[in-house]
Amino acid sequence: MSSDTPPLPDFLDDRLQEEPPEARSDLDAVWALLEDADAPATEAAAPDAAWTALVEAHPELDAAPTNGAASAPGPQTEAAPKSRRRQRLPRRSRRHSWRVAVGLAVAVVVLAGGLWLWRQPVTVTAPPGQQSTATLPDGSTVDLNSGTTLTHRRDFQAWPFLHADRRAVQLEGEAFFAVADEARPFVIETASAEVAVTGTRFNVRSRPDDSAARTEVTLVEGRVEVAARTQSDRRVVLSEPGEASRVAGPGAAPSAPEPTATTHALAWRSSGFAARARPLVAVLRDLERRFDATLRLHDSVDRTRAPVSLYYPEAPDLETILHDLCTARDLNYRPTSRGFELFAAPDDQ
Repeated sequence: MSSDTPPLPDFLDDRLQEEPPEARSDLDAVWALLEDADAPATEAAAPDAAWTALVEAHPELDAAPTNGAASAPGPQTEAAPKSRRRQRLPRRSRRHSWRVAVGLAVAVVVLAGGLWLWRQPVTVTAPPGQQSTATLPDGSTVDLNSGTTLTHRRDFQAWPFLHADRRAVQLEGEAFFAVADEARPFVIETASAEVAVTGTRFNVRSRPDDSAARTEVTLVEGRVEVAARTQSDRRVVLSEPGEASRVAGPGAAPSAPEPTATTHALAWRSSGFAARARPLVAVLRDLERRFDATLRLHDSVDRTRAPVSLYYPEAPDLETILHDLCTARDLNYRPTSRGFELFAAPDDQ
């Protein structure tokens, strides 16, 4: 080694003080080997041979870098394998990414579940033997007769914060509506009819055990349009208090408006009871719902679909109604474990 090898520059010497002893020794050795680095380049220069000699003197220069430090590549060295170049995310970063993914998945599930729950219809029920009153999202009120179910969309909205173009409810049973006046139409859908209003008071009856799922509408105040469920172009308008219309089935046209006794149609609202030319079996089903009792017809009873008319403006008890009914139809009744049975009177009485 030449004795006139220039000393390390001050900035390199200061930098080496921060390195561990073994690293400083290696770098001092490299500096010594480069004593002729400032000599003019010639055509006889052999960089490959110089690098080989350097590696033979210091094999550690050819070792793979550690702790992220890059080694000085030789002129003929190849790039490190891909597996060596690939960097893995720190464990903390991988854990954070996993938590973010799980959090997003949970948020999606919660959102989907919330929307599904929100889309479930709101149901209001008056069980047998009871009546109930419900206030709807628009301020309308509904009185439900015994054994009646009313369903509607939450807040009358198509989606959260988005109003539907109409206020629609589905009715199975009997109910009296006092509809709040609003620009959007209020629609009652039954098994056989569709009743549309904007603001009015009226009664709707649609019992599943009535013949052909008949729907009956009685107007008390305002204006009501009655149409067949499957043929909305076939409709009539009730505009006078006391007018009524009936739809015999989903495809039947509504009957022309005709006057009716609203006291009979609304007797149930004052705990009374009324039946106007209704089949005997249908009257018994009404009584079952009203009093939450089981009423059976014995095989001896004939003409079970013969019409029956009854009217009680105030609350009667069940046996009073059965007594009057049996007197009118020449029948008898007897108690059972859960209610009563009607049977034909013997011929010798």
